[in-house]
Amino acid sequence: MGDDGPTSGPPGKAEALATELAALRASAGDPSFRKMAERSGCISHTTLHEAVKGIRFPSWETTREFVKACGADEVPWRQRWEELKGLTPAAPIVEAPQPDVTEAEDVRLAPPGKRRRPKRRTALIVAGAVVVVLAAVATLVVTGRLGSVAPAVDVGARIKGDNTKFVGDVTVPDGTAVRAGATVLKVWEIQNTGSIPWHERYLQRMDLPPAPGACRTPDRVLIGDTPPGDHVMISVPLTAAGQPGRCWIGWKMVDASGREFFTTRRPVYVLVTVVP
Repeated sequence: MGDDGPTSGPPGKAEALATELAALRASAGDPSFRKMAERSGCISHTTLHEAVKGIRFPSWETTREFVKACGADEVPWRQRWEELKGLTPAAPIVEAPQPDVTEAEDVRLAPPGKRRRPKRRTALIVAGAVVVVLAAVATLVVTGRLGSVAPAVDVGARIKGDNTKFVGDVTVPDGTAVRAGATVLKVWEIQNTGSIPWHERYLQRMDLPPAPGACRTPDRVLIGDTPPGDHVMISVPLTAAGQPGRCWIGWKMVDASGREFFTTRRPVYVLVTVVP
């Protein structure tokens, strides 16, 4: 199977996907692109390298092979790729049941007292009723009016019932220009969307130890105690590198011993442009 080449995407989305793929590669041990191409067996190391440059939006085939070469689950990445690409899954079309002519004639011709019920029509009506019921249940789940339904659980959670949601960048949006050597305070907002209270949790920098000349930050920062449903602000001071360039640092939620809570969840990150 070959790659059909990079595709166009919404402005700015190519860089966002490139940044997240680079974070995935870093979390997988930063394998070389040649090694990743060997694992894939159907895409070149040059194409894989292009995917993290952020110049053009990569095709799903390229993204899938990149994700597989890093040992990650392609399902959430497919959803993320479609989200950035601007694709919206088509809603299912439910057609109204049509009368079955053959069965209607059969009813008219059957002897009195032995007419058969048109089973196909009955089955279609039942199926339609099921669709309506399921839609109603889905609405209750989404709006939170079905009290017996438990909150969604992240499939990569180490603890059953645990989950997290990234809400947004409070300060220092992606791409912010920071002068070389200057210090800024990055703040994220995240939410505890699971059923487990958070206590003694941290955000830990992924690229430890940092490379020489990289932007400087603490190795980890404390996340305040956060009950289920609550939001929390997490701050980390960042000192820009001494030379101009792009500075990207990913962070994952860990316990006191450094073990990740969400192994498959994309990291939160800070991305700044260091200027003279």
